Amino acid sequence: MLCFYLSMIETQEDTDKFTEIYNKYKNMMHNVAFKVLNNTQDAEDAVHEAFLKLARNIPKVESISCKKTETFLVILCRSASIDIYRKNKKERNKADIGEDNDMGSIKAAPALDTLGELISTEGYNRLIELIYELGDTYRDTIALRFILEWSNNEIADFLGINKNTVEVRINRGRAKLIEMLGKEEEYASIQRKRSK
Repeated sequence: MLCFYLSMIETQEDTDKFTEIYNKYKNMMHNVAFKVLNNTQDAEDAVHEAFLKLARNIPKVESISCKKTETFLVILCRSASIDIYRKNKKERNKADIGEDNDMGSIKAAPALDTLGELISTEGYNRLIELIYELGDTYRDTIALRFILEWSNNEIADFLGINKNTVEVRINRGRAKLIEMLGKEEEYASIQRKRSK
């Protein structure tokens, strides 16, 4: 199967990078897919789809062993798994999983400066932890936007959703992060007062 993916890649540098990523992360990706699908064959299909997307996006991967790459691969795999889950659910004539395309239900989003201020006081690593605590819908979009620094158009293309949905998810995810960081600061403040 590796040869099939490598046939999609143009440069030797990207081929070497893909091979190393494949060998290093394929088991982790299978575990991610299995957690979503709870079925070995479906998980293998999801990993296959994720590797196809990786092959098409391999030039965007800067480093093999870093948190950004691991995050990217988890997002790829989870996205492929959710697509398979939805397809299976549809085939079983159950209700589809809804998309949050409702632009009218968005409250005014907090300014990015506010998030930036909170990030600078809480630290980058804590922000990453909080992003992983968000629900799947927001976690993937926020990670692609703020960790991997993709544009909204790139995220929309990658996740197979429209740009408005990306904007909704970013605004809602950002608001949730600010709320989570605010609660942590409030808790820390109470603890400081109690310790005096």
